[in-house]
Amino acid sequence: LLGIINDILDYSKIEAGKLEIEHIEFTLDHVLQNVANLIAEKSTAKGLELLFDIDPALPQRLVGDPLRLGQVLVNYANNAVKFTERGEVTIEMQVREADDRSVLLYGAVRDTGIGLTPEQMAKLFQSFQQADASTTRQYGGTGLGLAITKQIAQMMGGEVGVESVHGQGSTFWFTARLGKNKSQVVPQLLREDLEGKRILVVDDNEAARLLLGRLLTDLHLEVDTARSGVQALDMLDRAVAQGRPYEALYLDWQMPGMNGIELAERVRQRPYDKMPRMVLVTGYGREEVLKSAEDKKIENVLVKPVNASMLFDSVTRLFGQHESHAAEGDDAGRTGEAPLASIRGARVLLVEDNDLNQEVATELLRGVGLVVEVADNGQIAVEKVLAADVPWDIVLMDMQMPVMDGLSATRIIREMPQFNSMPILAMTANAMQSDRELCRAAGMNDHVAKPIEPQELFQALLKWITPREGAAAEADAQDQAPGTAGLLAAQKAQEAQGPQLPEDIEGLDTALGLKRVLGKVPRYVSMLEKYVAGQRTAVAQLRQAIASEDRDTALRLAHTTKGVSGNIGATPVQQLAEALEHALKTGQPMAQMPALVDALQHKLEPLVQAIVAQLPQQAPQQAAGPVTIDQAQLTEVTGKLRSLLEDMDSDASDWIETHAGLLATAYPDRLKTIQVALGDFDFDVAIEQLDAAVAARSEP
Repeated sequence: LLGIINDILDYSKIEAGKLEIEHIEFTLDHVLQNVANLIAEKSTAKGLELLFDIDPALPQRLVGDPLRLGQVLVNYANNAVKFTERGEVTIEMQVREADDRSVLLYGAVRDTGIGLTPEQMAKLFQSFQQADASTTRQYGGTGLGLAITKQIAQMMGGEVGVESVHGQGSTFWFTARLGKNKSQVVPQLLREDLEGKRILVVDDNEAARLLLGRLLTDLHLEVDTARSGVQALDMLDRAVAQGRPYEALYLDWQMPGMNGIELAERVRQRPYDKMPRMVLVTGYGREEVLKSAEDKKIENVLVKPVNASMLFDSVTRLFGQHESHAAEGDDAGRTGEAPLASIRGARVLLVEDNDLNQEVATELLRGVGLVVEVADNGQIAVEKVLAADVPWDIVLMDMQMPVMDGLSATRIIREMPQFNSMPILAMTANAMQSDRELCRAAGMNDHVAKPIEPQELFQALLKWITPREGAAAEADAQDQAPGTAGLLAAQKAQEAQGPQLPEDIEGLDTALGLKRVLGKVPRYVSMLEKYVAGQRTAVAQLRQAIASEDRDTALRLAHTTKGVSGNIGATPVQQLAEALEHALKTGQPMAQMPALVDALQHKLEPLVQAIVAQLPQQAPQQAAGPVTIDQAQLTEVTGKLRSLLEDMDSDASDWIETHAGLLATAYPDRLKTIQVALGDFDFDVAIEQLDAAVAARSEP
């Protein structure tokens, strides 16, 4: 029903001439990954192969409307999955024309489904028309999707069409004129000693087998293919006998007769002098496969659909190439060291209230040599902007914060002419067009989506930061500062200890979470610790806000849970929090909210418990002894504590622990009562006790 409503709304916009096509910079890989996220589970549930066939000559960074481009692909792919019972669905992208400024993109979705007759094809791409009335009864749909697709393609300077043979499948295609981004992806090249390594691809699906083989061949590897486990074992034995053994195997998980894991086990039993390395290629959502792969010592698991970038990373990990040449989001491998070096030392004001989001963003920004300062809300951001001797090179502004939100803070800053040219970028988990328009109306220059994708953040920085003479010296000073030095030393010590990633936690995609922090395991484990601390009381706080009909607080809490869950890769929780946030934001009755909170609790609390069970246990802290009271510090610490209590933020407990010595010395009779109130989630009592403690101390 939601899909039909969205189609009707889009069609209404088209009819009214209100549908607009954006012209913004985007990365094609991200568009395709979003399509995969939406389609892969449906295709896997039907036993279909979902394949990407992407022209290597196609630029990765383009200028156009990624949302509408994705809408066209999802529309075509949804139809392909709907009308295909066996075989594969292939998304193909090619360059039809190109010049220095633009490309004519050809996109197509091929399937092996029921196909169409010439009479049926003639009815397509018209409003409320389907190829055959019987398909509506059997498969559902309104026929609006293809009409919308046609209009979108035409608005992007292209056209649409279909080729089909009845009973043999269909190819729905479109073209679109897109601009070229001046900054393009640095070509990924394997080390010379990795070129020519022998690889065997084993897959029963011919299209998948040939496509994977071609992608590996493009990396200058020597590739053979096998259609079954039996054939693969024979080829392995012959290769060893010839003195030219295969060095790596790419094994499809689902194959008749002998699946990929069984084949891996059979290979392990062979008396080879040197065992080939193995990669399991599997469909979406097969979490049970990961444990089996680990048990069989399979080094890597690739989730379909596989693209060239994923394969490059896979090969480099298998054969030990240095991560800096391969990791997605690494500025050397993707953005190029020279461009990021040009903005080294730029001063960044990060405006963000959530400590987990602060940690992720700060780590990424400082990791590429930027000087970062954090403001916990919009009001503090305005104060820091006004107090700065030199204007900030860029401000990254969260939209939803207590005290003052990002939109209000931006409006205040833009009222001052001296800051009109200072770049302000929204950091938001709300990617709807209406949210973008609000950001622009407030005076923001651009936006960065949350959870933060490192590459997108780096691209935005390069786009908006103007290199400043002498800035690199500030970055060097930051690196050499005592506090920073201690932090770096602690991080290196933590990395040396090698914290272990949690394993087999339902609803937690650790690979996705690691991607947010450029593969740094210690940093990811730290994120999980903060997530547990911040979210273990989230449901209780939501229920309290809803019971008191405090929609604004409930909305902020749901938004926070959505954002931090996305950061760590907890996608199911993220989606449920997003549903709750949407219901609150659109004014749905508060009586409906408890059911949404129940659904969130069903996923969130087991996730938190599972993470806690696998996190390294912290040594018990020694009780903080009395300390000398610095009145200025006490005022700052107390003010922050009261702000956290007003926001019903569970970080208040952490704040008390961090400053336990100072608070216990200043408020010896009240601190325990405040902590008990916090344990009962009674923030009002905690505030009363804190105010009483402050008043008692100020009395003569």
